[in-house]
Amino acid sequence: MTEWLIFAGIMLLGAMLPGANTAIILRNTLQGSLSTGFMTALGLATALAIHVFLSVIGLAAIIEQTPALYSAIRWLGSAYLIYLGIVYLITRAADHTEETPNNHHHPFIAGMMVSLFNPKILIMFVAIFSHIVEDVSNLWMQLLYCATPVLVEFSWLSALILLLTRPSVQATLQRLRSKIERVIGGGLILLGIKLGLG
Repeated sequence: MTEWLIFAGIMLLGAMLPGANTAIILRNTLQGSLSTGFMTALGLATALAIHVFLSVIGLAAIIEQTPALYSAIRWLGSAYLIYLGIVYLITRAADHTEETPNNHHHPFIAGMMVSLFNPKILIMFVAIFSHIVEDVSNLWMQLLYCATPVLVEFSWLSALILLLTRPSVQATLQRLRSKIERVIGGGLILLGIKLGLG
């Protein structure tokens, strides 16, 4: 159990690191509402569950060993992040005065695609779960290890969404809405370029 607690702690630290997931949660929660934020978080968690599943069944290892397929996934992810970044940069805050989170993408789909097309996450789980399958013989513990990254990610993002939707925080965010969206847009473009360059 000690090993699992260490594993869960590492997963939490990874979830807390600022990146594309945090950016899209911030933007979609700011643009929409509590439900918009949670749908985005659910999409991100679903993509993470797919990454874990592919790693456990060994398909992720095949992707890692197939340069063309790995590159294709990486470039798709890169292109999507850059596309989202451009959309956020050119969209004026005034366009979002109504609660219309589906203007460009459903928040669930947007969240899922941001995470799903990042092959680096997939390869990370290959390294993690190849050892877990070998070292943990108990089936229930294996299932717990597999569920942990997804539950930790969703729990952290949910806490972040609840913080962002507090009235006092929302008031501040709404005043800075236009600037925040442009910072997020620029950040997503940079992350997309970084992913594309490998």
